[in-house]
Amino acid sequence: MNKGIYYYVTISTDQENYHYLHRKECKRMPEKEDMVFIGTLYNLNQALSIARINFKKVKPCIKCCIRYSAPVMRETVRPVLHFPQKSL
Repeated sequence: MNKGIYYYVTISTDQENYHYLHRKECKRMPEKEDMVFIGTLYNLNQALSIARINFKKVKPCIKCCIRYSAPVMRETVRPVLHFPQKSL
């Protein structure tokens, strides 16, 4: 079973009026007075959906959300040969 992650949204906005979504352990997260806890969620899509219910424009934090939501490649990718190779 997946472990839930605590997500927070900033109350203040950037120059383009976007709020930022952060995970609990983010080093770039501002003071607690500027944050709103949105819930214990299981993935970035859930967190963005919940955050956008109350805040119209929300961006995920590059350091804590985008970094951990990218898929991890554990195997090397091997090309698929669609045509048999001719032996010389």
